[in-house]
This record gives sequence, structure tokens and C-alpha cells, in this order.
Amino acid sequence: MSISKQDFTRFFIEKLAEKGVSEKLYPYYRLRLKEWGSSLRGIRSGSRASHFRNWILELGRNRGLEAYQVRQAIRAVRWAHGEILKEDWVRQVDWAGLEAEMELLSGTMVEVSKQSQEDYETKLRKMGLNEEGVTALCKVFVALRGRNYAFRTEENYLSWGERFFSQWKDGAEVVTEERGQLFLEGLALEGRVAPATQKQALSALLFLFREGLGIENPQFGSFQLATEKRKMPVVLSRNEMRNLLGEMEGTWKLMAEILYGSGLRLMEVMRLRVKDLDFENGMIVVRQGKGRKDRRTILPRSLESRLRAQLAEGRKLYESDREDDLEGVWMPDALERKAPSWGKEWVWFWVFPSNRRSVDPRGSMVRRHHLNNNGLQKAVKAATLKAGIDKKVSCHVLRHSFATHLLESGRDIRTVQELLGHDDVRTTEIYTHVLNRPGDALGSPLDELEA
Repeated sequence: MSISKQDFTRFFIEKLAEKGVSEKLYPYYRLRLKEWGSSLRGIRSGSRASHFRNWILELGRNRGLEAYQVRQAIRAVRWAHGEILKEDWVRQVDWAGLEAEMELLSGTMVEVSKQSQEDYETKLRKMGLNEEGVTALCKVFVALRGRNYAFRTEENYLSWGERFFSQWKDGAEVVTEERGQLFLEGLALEGRVAPATQKQALSALLFLFREGLGIENPQFGSFQLATEKRKMPVVLSRNEMRNLLGEMEGTWKLMAEILYGSGLRLMEVMRLRVKDLDFENGMIVVRQGKGRKDRRTILPRSLESRLRAQLAEGRKLYESDREDDLEGVWMPDALERKAPSWGKEWVWFWVFPSNRRSVDPRGSMVRRHHLNNNGLQKAVKAATLKAGIDKKVSCHVLRHSFATHLLESGRDIRTVQELLGHDDVRTTEIYTHVLNRPGDALGSPLDELEA
């Protein structure tokens, strides 16, 4: 069928509307179709059906797309070539089969421990969840495990899903988007949760509805948002920071100094790998920090010799693991499947590895993980008490102090924003409020009376 590009675009948009696709998703369907068109160069029309299946497989493997995004590609091609252009090769594709295989065709899947999946299903049934909840959450479990999400994300998403379905343990309620809206609203009105907690629940529910319930574009409407409370960050003075670090020693002290000296978050310092330390350029590369973003920050020159010594100690553990042919360290995203040998390379090894080997909670393999973050948190708390600091000090306070002290020194706020990895400079601006010391600038009227 011959058709002009302008007419085709119009017909395709009309087809998306006919299929009930949300208007805001139109650009994504058109993008998938454009990518498919680019892949057809040099492909004979008679081999398009087999090429399409291979393209779908590669789309997920190489791009790491979510399953619902790959489904978008399938539907875009099917509607365009089958229902608009009416091309013969479309009839050779098992479209229903492809849709059913999406959990495997997303391309970001790795093998899931069958036993782990069975254990999780058993747990859900013991909780008394209805059949719809068990089925949906098992699908979510497979999707999370297969895409190699961080274990904490997996735990959080499954926990929210369990909490959501626990509302109807004894009934056969059909889950709707309205139910999701009521759940999110209840968190704000009854649970009085923090905005960040509600946002986490929203992300978990979106994933649940897409991957567990098969609703591609869930709409929860305008639910009540949790009340945001603007809190001033706790910041230590330079003298307090000096006293705090003075009460620490060994590896925990080195890690705390990186938190303060580089502005890292707790899990960012825990997950540092050998390749992330750039001694030549004096910087640390933070990989997949909050929001899955990479950034560069300062590597304090004063820590260089001790960090090199730390790497030398870690090298001994690395060599021991290689002698025993241990599984490589955990790899992010789909790298564990795409490049299984990388996890055994030195550059991917942890800067702060645990002295003990452990069983990966997502499978049965024995490997070496990084140090437990609880150890550093306890060390900071103990040092706070020893130093006599009467403030509620956590590891994140060291990051607050890093930002505040840089601004005090006259550093540009945009530079500090980049070092912290903030999307919006308004997030960084909260540290400027800490700099405004009303007691120093204005003086108290009581002091004037006594003078």
C-alpha cells in the first residue's frame, strides 16, 4: 500500500487514539516505529517477520528497556504495518505469542532462581493474599529480579505491593486504578507519611500495575499529596566535624571522611568500585546515584595515600576470590547477563569489600559484597556521643556539612549543585539558609539589655 509520509503520520495517530492509547504516549510509539524503520535498511520484504522477532529480542537486550516499552514497539509495528499498511508479512508473526512472552522478551531478564520464586509465592499465600494478588506480585518479583534491580528497590517495591493487596485478603476484589488512588490518598490522610514515602509508594504501584496487572498506562487521578515539611538540614561546624572524625578510626573513619570530603550519600560510598577512583584527576565518579544518575565529585588529595592502601588490602581479598573461582561481584542493570566476566575483573571490585563472603539473597551463588552500611552508621553514632556533639548526627549530615562548608568558602552554588547531583538548584539553595545566622547578624535584644 502506497501512502505519503504526512498521511501515514495522521493515520497512525488516529489508530493510537482508536486503540485507547494516552495522548502523552504518542511520541513513544512513534519513536519505536522510527527505530523499527531504521532497522529495515537492507532487509528484504520476505524476511521481515523473522527480522522483526530478532529485532524485538535485541531491542531489550541492548537497550535495557522495560517490558511495557517493548510491548509498545510490538503494538506500534503491528498497527502500522498490519492495520494501516496491510502488509502480508505481518500475518506470519505470532503477535499473541509475543505479547505473552514479554517477561522474557524485555531483554533485561536474567535467569531467575525458580526456588526463590516458589519461596516468595509460598510466603504470599501464608500472608492470606487473594489469588489476584499472589499472581500479580509473582510477576512483579520476576520482573524485578530479571532486570537486576538493586536489592533494596526489590524489597521496597514488593513490600508496597504486599501492603496494597493486604487490604483484600479475604475478598475477591478486582483491583482497579481507583483502588490505587485510594491507597495513595490513604497514606497521606491516614498514615501521614512523608512526601518521599508517598512518591516511593507511587513508583511501586506504577510498576505493579504495569508488570503485575498488565495495565500499560495506569492513571491514579489527582490523589491527596502528602504534606511537605521544609526542614532545615543538620550541619556540623568545622570544629564539630574535626572532633567527630577524631573519634573514628580505621576503615569507618576513611569512609566518613569521603562522605564529608566528597559529599557522597551513604550507599554511594558503600558501592564505590575500583574504577570509580580517578587519582590522576582528583575526582570520584559516582555511578547510578539517586535517580540512576552518574556524576563527578571531589576526591580529597589528603585521602589519596590511605585510599591506595585500602585498595591494596582489597586486592588481597580479590586475589583470594579468584583463586577459589568465586562468582564475581554483583553487577548493575543487565551487565551480569551481557558481560558475565566483568564481575570478576579487578576494576569492578568494591573499594570497601566485606571481609566475609556471603550468599546472594537473589540466588544461591556465593560472592563477596561490600561492607554493610549499618556498620558505618553505628560508627558515626558512636563517634558523635564520644565527641559530645549535641545534635542528631547521621551519615547524611556529613553530606550536608560538605555542601554548607563549600558555600561558606565562597564556592559557586551551581558548582555545589553539580557535586551533590541535585537536579534543581532550589534543592541546593536550602544550604544557603543555613549560612544565614540571625544570631550573629542581628544580635538578640536581650543581649543589648544586658550590655
